[in-house]
Amino acid sequence: MKKIFCIKISTVAILIFAMLYACQKQTGTNLEPIYKSDKKPPAVSNVRVINFQGGAYIVYDIPADPEILYVQADYMINSSSSQQSKASYYTDTIKVAGFEKAKEYKVNLFSVSRSEVKSDPVAVTVNPLTPPYLTTKSTLSILADFGGVNIQFKNPSESDIAIVALVDTIGKSEYVYTNYTKDSSGNFSVRGFDARERKFGAYVRDRWGNTSDTVWANITSMNEVELDRSKMKAVVLSGDMQGCCGSSLNVPLTNPYKSGDGALYGVTGSTDSVPARVTVDLGQTVVLSRFRYWMRQNGGAEFRNGTLRFFKVYGSMNPNPNGALDDTWTQLGGTYELVKPSALPYGQLNSADYEVVNNGAEFTFPLPAIPIRYFRLVVLQTYNGGTGLEMASIKFMGDYK
Repeated sequence: MKKIFCIKISTVAILIFAMLYACQKQTGTNLEPIYKSDKKPPAVSNVRVINFQGGAYIVYDIPADPEILYVQADYMINSSSSQQSKASYYTDTIKVAGFEKAKEYKVNLFSVSRSEVKSDPVAVTVNPLTPPYLTTKSTLSILADFGGVNIQFKNPSESDIAIVALVDTIGKSEYVYTNYTKDSSGNFSVRGFDARERKFGAYVRDRWGNTSDTVWANITSMNEVELDRSKMKAVVLSGDMQGCCGSSLNVPLTNPYKSGDGALYGVTGSTDSVPARVTVDLGQTVVLSRFRYWMRQNGGAEFRNGTLRFFKVYGSMNPNPNGALDDTWTQLGGTYELVKPSALPYGQLNSADYEVVNNGAEFTFPLPAIPIRYFRLVVLQTYNGGTGLEMASIKFMGDYK
């Protein structure tokens, strides 16, 4: 019996040792293919090319050889940069992209074996169409803006591009700002310049490092100042929302530029079919560049209750006293949204949200700026889904006309 017991113990020990050996980290040649061959695999055949902006799809017949692992394309996208693309054995198409111009480029196709041996190359000529970064460059427009310039662009292919803004003040270009985008169209402003003529430029760069020529324009920036709130006052036109809880629109027009509870401007809904709205007499003719809104803050109102969310803005020189949004008003921009940075559920906030609470939310008006005297905020929806607005403070930027 003792002998049998010893045999069993020995057997268990051997099994444990074998399992530990099998589970140890595999290194070195254990990662290499079980079977290695120096034999070249057969090349692809029957190659066809489908060109697109800045690149091409290359379609081919792949040999029915189980040793082939993938197809590889080697090519130059400009005079100094090479690229490599790979496609699985289980597809018949490979994409090559990043070409600098619309012209002929040579691509070498290889089938590659499981032993990483390449076939003989198959030379393919592609003719990519004008790449997106050059298409976008042809649409660049530089316009005078408040305190700088506004750069407008179109990017119909929605490619990843970077638009770089420059300024030239002493015969040498200086970097100002880079706008990264894949939007089909848009604009952005660079600010911080006083109102005198300068030479501003912009060029487009793609993710492969291809760079367009620079578009230059001599631009005189518009003056931008903080508009004097002491000249402003609330106006209640027919159908406008009324202040509640002992407050009025004049409260946020006079309060410090910060969020707060005591600065609440609670309102009731409008009394007609026009969306809820409030109106401000700016005191004199101005052009608006932007405005900043501070929400109510009392430990529970931030991005909740009557915090502004979706809205429109209108301007007028002489509004119809009946309160209608008729042709005496001009819409400034489209529909605006006060975005909650965290996108957390209602009632939950993080540090990014509180940065907006503390600093206010800024909204920029499109160019060209039109002269107005009356400002109207049309509330489409607040954060609780209603239209009863809560506002702590409001700041207007622009210039006097």
